Amino acid sequence: MTHKPFHPPHIYVDNAVYFITVCTFDRKPILATDTHKRLFRDLLKEAVLDNLVRLYTWAALRDHYHLLLVKEGGNIGNFIRSVNGPASKYLNELDSRVGRRVWRNYWDRFPRNEAEFWAYFNYTHIQPIKHGEVAQGDAEDIHVVLRTYEFTSYQYYLRKYGEEWLTDVWARYPIPDYLMTWDEQSPLPDQLGGG
Repeated sequence: MTHKPFHPPHIYVDNAVYFITVCTFDRKPILATDTHKRLFRDLLKEAVLDNLVRLYTWAALRDHYHLLLVKEGGNIGNFIRSVNGPASKYLNELDSRVGRRVWRNYWDRFPRNEAEFWAYFNYTHIQPIKHGEVAQGDAEDIHVVLRTYEFTSYQYYLRKYGEEWLTDVWARYPIPDYLMTWDEQSPLPDQLGGG
């Protein structure tokens, strides 16, 4: 007898904030190259504009992506399909792998308060370091490291509000340990104060 993993139902609430994680099938590094990530980023932008989504943060990594958003009309599943469907098609065409399964189901969470919202904000932006997309090396200034990675919303907030604002958000809303171990075991850099 085959056991299927438990997948709790998705709850759709109009104008609620959602934190979304979508992994590639079998965690294959389908978004490993900058070309793949640029394609995904462009398709995500298009889906956001077409689906009445207010996107707060996003990060694309080699085998998953994160979004922090509000969807007017509530049905997050339709929005995720509007991202994943075209992304599957064009990523498979790019790799000459038509028909390959690209994505697993998505996971969603609701930030319960302002502090949790900002913790998810910070969690999304630390992803390139957490998953080895950029090397931290000996850099003391986290901004020096993160500004080199173009596939998150970090660049937008850096341009709009600056390093001081981002540093303040990180200091006031550290990332809880349960978030840092959510998508895989990986320590948070010490200078962010989260673990």
